[in-house]
Amino acid sequence: MYMPSLYRRRLWLHISMEDASTRDFVKDGIWFRDTQGRFVLFRGVNFASRSKLPPYLPVSPLHRKSITSQELKAELRSIEPEIKRLAELGFNIIRLLVIWKAIEPRPNPNLDQLLPEGESYLNLVKEIIDVLYSYGLFVIIDFHQDIAHEVYGGDGFPDWALAIDEFHPKPLPPSPDRGRDWAVGYYLNYLVRNTLQSFWKNSLRNKDVGLEGFPVRTHLEKTVGQTVKFFKDLNNGRGHPAILGFSPFNEPHPVGLGKQFFEESILKEFYSNILIEINKFDHKAFIFIEPRLDWTVYPATESGIELQFPFIQNAEQIHTWLSIDPKFKEQYKLQGVFSFHYYDPWTLSYARFNYADNMHNKQNEWPKIFTKLRGAAISRGLVPFLTEFGGSHDWEGLYTDLEPRDVYQTKQIRAYMDLQYQQIEANLLNSTYWNYDLYNTVDHNDNWNLENFSLLGPDRKPRHIDIAARPYPQHSSAQPHLLFFDLKSKYCVIVLKGSVVEAPTLIYIPYKIHYNRTFKVWSTSNHFEWHSENQMMKWWPDRNEMLNQIVITPISDKIDTSILPQISKNLMNKTKFSQEFGS
Repeated sequence: MYMPSLYRRRLWLHISMEDASTRDFVKDGIWFRDTQGRFVLFRGVNFASRSKLPPYLPVSPLHRKSITSQELKAELRSIEPEIKRLAELGFNIIRLLVIWKAIEPRPNPNLDQLLPEGESYLNLVKEIIDVLYSYGLFVIIDFHQDIAHEVYGGDGFPDWALAIDEFHPKPLPPSPDRGRDWAVGYYLNYLVRNTLQSFWKNSLRNKDVGLEGFPVRTHLEKTVGQTVKFFKDLNNGRGHPAILGFSPFNEPHPVGLGKQFFEESILKEFYSNILIEINKFDHKAFIFIEPRLDWTVYPATESGIELQFPFIQNAEQIHTWLSIDPKFKEQYKLQGVFSFHYYDPWTLSYARFNYADNMHNKQNEWPKIFTKLRGAAISRGLVPFLTEFGGSHDWEGLYTDLEPRDVYQTKQIRAYMDLQYQQIEANLLNSTYWNYDLYNTVDHNDNWNLENFSLLGPDRKPRHIDIAARPYPQHSSAQPHLLFFDLKSKYCVIVLKGSVVEAPTLIYIPYKIHYNRTFKVWSTSNHFEWHSENQMMKWWPDRNEMLNQIVITPISDKIDTSILPQISKNLMNKTKFSQEFGS
């Protein structure tokens, strides 16, 4: 990694070089903590849809199916304003999609080292990570797949990993404009199900390439391990300072193997094997563990009916059978992260037929649902991390009367996004929005199955970024207890609980977007330091207090306490200090 990136990152974040690296971040129960003992919260995006198409990188012109290192460097220079924008929006992490097909395009005869093609691909991935890191962005490496392979309308698996026999022929690739119903392939496409069942059973037959009883899942497990080794070997064995951890399989689906058996047996063994492979090379890398895909879509039942209706209607129907026993907690005590996704199935279903959903219902339902999702992480001793959420910009024309109408502009997409972020804040979740695609077009949207989720639209025009750019503490001097942001009033409340470490709390404040370049803070302590160039506030809470509060508002003579959460109101008698800041 090159020195300018280190220098630029230090200028960008105004934090110590030790905390500019993930290498010394630790897991403390359900929290990440930095070298100075501060609690770390991550907000970011998926760098995403372009990676699902050749050359399987998030940075590459759409017409290119391959790219050289020099060509990638040139493209990275051209899109640097969009990378800088990520940091300006307060994001500090990227879920970076990598594709197994690009790392192991042919069966690797020696699983103790990468294929030359895989090493070349990861060198390109590293160049992208270096640029992201130069702007203060950490990275999760996500081994991504959707219904296994392009030939099914998905992505991820190598050609040789398809299960092909006399009863399961290789189909012709679907049209690029096949539509947004690809996920039903998990239930209705017997070829998809056969390939994924073969993978999970670790026994593949592919008559086209002469594989019989082939340990296909072992190949991915070993490939993940060799990818970990590739990045750990950088910097004279110190590893890449940007990489927080590895997600070994996006959205695992039971494909008819039985939900409970799939999670209790197959996924348990898979993640255990992955952790062993990771720890052969890097004991500091975090492992991102996902439950089965449909746990937030269909009620947890073993009725034998997979494609059920109705969808989940309340939080009590949400359940995962991933282990909660003490051995599981001990196994993942130092490295385990609970990676989960949430897209409201009702909203997606209504929108599929161009009908608006009732955002009032979401406002009432989501608090219990998100509490249940966070609870699934806590009960397993894992760090809760919402690695996918978001809404489609096809919903621009769908109406909502949810208040505040002037803020939501009566657009369902704006209400949906804000309500999701409200729950992320209420539950103090780490999160990465789906997605940030550099190549969205008018005709093909995100260029994968017509999805249209990107925060960047055609010509890289930002979409509703005022909702995604929200104040939050990136590094907290004591445990975060409350985070609240009201998009209408622009009031932000941060409450920290417990003993306060010496290092300051670092708060991102999007003062250009939300505060017209001037704002006011009200706090239980009087020690602040504002850095307008990177929109970062340093705040030293009172070390004699066990509850510390900072309230951020537009310039005003007094706080409208009616806007504040009750916990914040209770602390107002100790919130004695105030100061105005501007550019």
